[in-house]
Order: sequence, then structure tokens, then C-alpha cells
Amino acid sequence: MKKISYLMAMTIMVLGFTACSDDNDITPKQPETNPDDQTAYTVKQVPVNRDGNNSGTVALRFYEDMPSVPYISVADFQNIVVPGTTVSVTKTGTATYQLKNAGGTLLVNTIDETCAFDDFMGFTNQMGLVKAGMENAYYDGIPYVRFNRQTLSGGSPALTFNYSTYGINLRADETMVYFPFATLADLYVDLYGHNAACNGKKVVYASKDDDGNSGIGGFDSDFLMENLMKATERKADMVAYNYAELCFTIDHFYGMPTGSDFEKSIQEKGLDKTLEADADGQAVKQLLLSTNIEDYADGMCMLYAYLYDGGHTHMWYGNPSTTFTEKYPSLYACYDERITASNMTKLLQIYNSAKPQRENIFGDQKTYHKKGNTAICHLDNFAYNDKVAWNNYYQGKAPRPTLATSPKDPMVIFLDALEQAAADPEVKNFVLDLSINTGGSSDVVMAMTSLMYDQSFFRAYNVITGQKMEWYYDVDRNFDGKYDALDQDVHYDLNFCIITSPISFSCGNLYPSLCKDAGLLIAGQKSGGGSCAVGAHRTADGFYYQISAARARLSDANWQNINGGITPHVEIAYDAQHIYSYEGRDYTVYSYKNFWDLDNLSTIIGEYYK
Repeated sequence: MKKISYLMAMTIMVLGFTACSDDNDITPKQPETNPDDQTAYTVKQVPVNRDGNNSGTVALRFYEDMPSVPYISVADFQNIVVPGTTVSVTKTGTATYQLKNAGGTLLVNTIDETCAFDDFMGFTNQMGLVKAGMENAYYDGIPYVRFNRQTLSGGSPALTFNYSTYGINLRADETMVYFPFATLADLYVDLYGHNAACNGKKVVYASKDDDGNSGIGGFDSDFLMENLMKATERKADMVAYNYAELCFTIDHFYGMPTGSDFEKSIQEKGLDKTLEADADGQAVKQLLLSTNIEDYADGMCMLYAYLYDGGHTHMWYGNPSTTFTEKYPSLYACYDERITASNMTKLLQIYNSAKPQRENIFGDQKTYHKKGNTAICHLDNFAYNDKVAWNNYYQGKAPRPTLATSPKDPMVIFLDALEQAAADPEVKNFVLDLSINTGGSSDVVMAMTSLMYDQSFFRAYNVITGQKMEWYYDVDRNFDGKYDALDQDVHYDLNFCIITSPISFSCGNLYPSLCKDAGLLIAGQKSGGGSCAVGAHRTADGFYYQISAARARLSDANWQNINGGITPHVEIAYDAQHIYSYEGRDYTVYSYKNFWDLDNLSTIIGEYYK
């Protein structure tokens, strides 16, 4: 094929070559060219918005058979996500290509529509943006923790994806290989939240967490849901591709945390056939394939009911449209039943009930309390990290963050309580109250485990590659802004106890798992699960959604999935049940006041550690 300049904005038709065959030869012959690669296309040069900043332009291809679906060369995409890096392309056969970057090799066949990685995690690694030279692992970049190393065992880093069964075409010419933009973006989605999107007019990339608003939507309002919903219609080719890519992503990158009733079916036969298996699912599929934007939004709401797994998967934000209940009463009833019965709804019920109970007991908003020899720290999340304040401190620009300057920061809250307890000669027991902790950053978890029992690593299973991963971290244990030998002198001679409840989710579930493995006392009720990291994705038409990420399913010391929650050493009974009303329904919930009885906790801790 004649080489085409990226700047040429014209339609080019290339005639395919038809080979003759011997009538007596019944063996099908491989075509000398791939007819699919000969399809006419136009080229558009579009701007690149990187973290809100103009980052030049890039060429997109729009093929005649899919005029609404933007394609991009793998090399150009690589340079967008990790600037300054390259992908070399070597044509090795009629329709086969070898691509190499610093992390690995990718073999693409544009007839079979397959791509084979020798190291999938290495090829798609963007974590060097967070810490130079870092492996494709888990690290949020909070400066009092730094990634050290990972160890891998079992499975294989090699991976082959077959797009032909989804009707997704991979394309090429003599020198470049082209994927649909969203297909590449989904391949590269990692545990940090790096995220890319394209609406055919521009490319946007977030090198920080993308939760739909603080990431891409925060610096380009075209990608906010309320603005995406203003589309008057969805083009048929985009509709078909969008659905195919969504199915591929769920089939391959959903972490299977054991939280969804449909997980087994998706694992065995895929999302599409799972939806096709019943009338409600068929209705959901038709909504997802609608050219009407409101119907599509309703379909994503309904899909949420199929994929809900405890809180990490969110297919859509908000409720179905006001007309949905009238148009699809049976389907809405199904959705309403599943969401109402979901763990998330129950957690919200308990949370809204438990927090006021705790405030009634302690009478103020303080996060540290003490009675006799027992102190308690209320830590309701591992999120709301004040990265700016911590970075300023580690760069010598400001003092260490305090409750006065960063009142919501979990490490500030924890250090304030721990240092008060350590300085009080009467305190022997330190209780960390995670009873309404809904999760957050593993960096905070790593720093806290280091301070409480001198270890900072955790385990995860890669559902995609089958590899067992251990991730190790260094911690500035004395928080003096330096990593040095003085960190090893920090120890806290306290009896530690962690309180959990069904609300303790995600990192609120990981933390008691690690502490239990280390022999620290867990008390309360079984934690709420949430074993997967989060994968932040954008649909082909730009909408944000997130799923439990297959790249990391958290494990205990025996490599068991912890999604079922952590059973405490000592169960603390609920006090008395009562009725709690939520959105017009009555639910049975319980009083948690025994969880915060410091006299009882002192006795429990004394018995466990004596």
C-alpha cells in the first residue's frame, strides 16, 4: 500500500488484489493482502488535551465502513499516554506485525483480529509517570510511601486477545497498526486511574485518577455526563462498536470478585450471552444498542444491576429516566429489586444509622478519644488525602500537615491519635475504629501497617494473567521528610485492636485482612468485602464507568480472595434492632453502641494479648 501522510485529509481508495486458485486445490489460500486493510478512510488531525493542557495534535483515521469510530496508531497512542516513548512496528507477514516498546512485544494479526503480548502488564505500563522506573503495580504516589518492588509467581505475563468474535477490526498499512481508540484505551487502563478518551474531535488524557469529574471531566467539560447526554442521536456504527467494546472489556478486564450474581455466567459465556439468556437481559441489550441517548443511559443503569458487586463497579451514576418506569415496568422492577437487595443499599442504611449513634456516644466531632488505658481513633476512610500539603512538606515548602490544616486527611487523623496515645503513659491499648470505613488509598494502609506491625506489603491476584503479586513499599516511619536509617527506630509499644463492621469496605477490608494475618486483634462484625482495585474506563462515546479491576484482586496470606470479608477474632454483638426508613422503605438495622464501649474493649484487648 502507498504510504499515506497524516496531514492528508482526503479519502483514499486502494484496490485489493485477488489471487487465482487451482480448482483442484480445496485448501483455502491466505490472501496476499488483507481486504479489511484496504478500506477507504479519511484522516483528521485533532488536538490532544493532557491534564487540561494543550499537548499538540494527533492523527485519527475514520474508515468508510465505520465513519463514526476513531482509529489511532498504536505508536501515536503510546506517545500520548507516556510522552517520549515509542513503539516500533515491523511487518512480518501478509497481515502480521510485530510491535515493540520499552515494556514488551505485541504481535498483531489484522486478518485473525488478534493481538498477542509477551508481557501484557509491561507493554501497557504507565506507572513510570508516578515513579520513575516503576513496574506496572499499585501505588497512589503519596510521598510518605514509595514503591519498592514486586514479586511475581505463577501464571504467565503472555496474553492473547481475540477481537474477531466481537466484530472489532484491527487495521494496518505498510508501516503502522491501527486500533479503535477506545480499544487501546481499555487495554491500557491501570490501577492508578490513568485514562484516555476520544470523541472524534479531540483526544483527552488524565495522568491522575479519573473519577469522572476530577479527571477527564474536570478539565474538559465535554466529557461530563450531563453534557454527553445532550447528544441528539447515536450513530449506528458507533452504537455497534460501543456495545462490542463494552462486552470485550467486561469479559476480559472485570475482576470477578464474587460479588455479582451474574459473575459465573459472564466468566463462562461472556456478557452478551448472559444478557441474551433472559428476557430482562435482552431488554437491557436493546437499550444499550439504541440510537436514543436516553434509552442508552437507561440501559447502562440496568446493566449496573447485573454487574453490581459491592461498590467498586459503577456502570452509571444517577437513576433511570423518569419515563423509564412507564416504558419498561417489568425491567425497572427487576432493577429496583436488585439494587434494593444489593449490599450497597444495606451499607448506606447502616452507615446513615451508625454514624449518628457514634456521635451520640462521644458527643463531639473529634477523631480521638480516651478512657482509662484505652484510646480510640475513628478513621472513616483512607481517602481525602491532602496530596498538595504532603508534597509541599516533602519538598520543604511547608510544615507537616496537621488536623488544623488538613482535617480530613486519614494519615493526619491517624498520626494525631497514635502520637497522643504513645505520649500518654496511661494508654496501653490503641483501637482503630474502621466500623464505618468505606475505603480509599492503599498508600495510607501501607504506612499504617508499617507503624503498627513493621510490615508494608500486600498480595493481589491478577485475574488476567493468573499471576500472584506481592507489592512491597518503603515508609518514612518518622515522617521527617526523609527515607533513612532513623525510620527503623520508630516503634509503638501498644496493644492494637481493629474494629470492623459490614461497612468496612475495600481498603477498609484490606486493612483488617493484613492485620489479622499479622496477628493483631480484630473485633466487631465481619467486614464488608471489596477485594478488587478499581479500573476507570470510558465508553467509546466518552461516558465514564468503573469496574472491579482484573489486574488486582486482593488476597490474604493463603492467597484466598478476601471479598467475603474478614471474620473478627472477637465478635461484638449488636445491641438492639430497630426500623430504619430509607426512600420509602423500612429496613431492620442495628445499634452499634457496643462497638464503642471502651471499658468492654479494654477487657477484650486484655484477654487477647495477655
